[in-house]
Amino acid sequence: MWIAADNDLEKYVSQDLEEMKENPSWIEVFAMVDYASASDTLYRVESDLVPLETFNEIDSGDPEALSSFLKEYRGNDLSFLVIWNHGDWWRGEAQVKTKGVAYDVKNSDFLSVKEIKNVLKNSPVTVLGFDACLMGTFEILWELKDCAKYIVTSSREIPAEGWNYTALKKASDLSSLLYGIVQKYHESYGESVSLSVWDTSKLDDIMYWLNRISQYMREKDLSPWDFVVERRTVENVPTELIELGSFAEALYGSSDDTLRYYGEKLHGAIVSARIYGTPEGYRDLLIYLPENMKNPEYWDDFSALSDFITDSFWDDLISYWRDRD
Repeated sequence: MWIAADNDLEKYVSQDLEEMKENPSWIEVFAMVDYASASDTLYRVESDLVPLETFNEIDSGDPEALSSFLKEYRGNDLSFLVIWNHGDWWRGEAQVKTKGVAYDVKNSDFLSVKEIKNVLKNSPVTVLGFDACLMGTFEILWELKDCAKYIVTSSREIPAEGWNYTALKKASDLSSLLYGIVQKYHESYGESVSLSVWDTSKLDDIMYWLNRISQYMREKDLSPWDFVVERRTVENVPTELIELGSFAEALYGSSDDTLRYYGEKLHGAIVSARIYGTPEGYRDLLIYLPENMKNPEYWDDFSALSDFITDSFWDDLISYWRDRD
């Protein structure tokens, strides 16, 4: 557990640590907690909290600190890294307001998607989880697909109380743990929130059909802005993110037989890659499509995504329509 609580979420740490107690013998929990008002502490979570070490101050937005923690405490056979904090997807590598996860107010730092990838790419974990808002974008999954076998994310805002970690208590293996995390989340918050477990080995199919769609739309001079899709809002303010499943479904209504076929294939690939999720039937996967194709601040942002911009034609399609009426 990488608990970046040097911010306004500090008061929720104790509840989550309490939920992690009394986990089964096959699960060892180590939690590095960066507090705002107390000494930062590394715990082993058993029937009680066992402090292993205290620190005057760690920077939970420093990838080197995360790397050192993982080298010392990750499991040999199975490893599950949860990054706990505010999340704000990937956009903004070239902007003043860069977006990422694990915000450390005291150090004015955070972890970018690129930094997380650099920490994990040579020593991937079994599961990478984000107990943080808006990290469920296809771009993030694609950038981190070689960093974990499974990635747990939400495309929506996550309540301040976060995941329900009592799921650890009844887990008998990895599959039941992943399923339990999703189910406990649903039990805690109902249908107004979302959480999904993604099989990274199946992301290639999503990329394949997204690329077929992007190439075809460019060849036929078709704009992605012409389709009615679900746009993600945060506190009733629209973001630059759309629900990728809703885009696939919008293609069903096209008069173009090829687009209809591609849309069905894209939708099926998303369903296949999402092995557990709440709400059931919801796709819970976002992708970047700015509201305004003429706004210049959007166009440098793909520099945050080295793998995605290499492998995807989606950014090429967006750039093709830049500044056009």
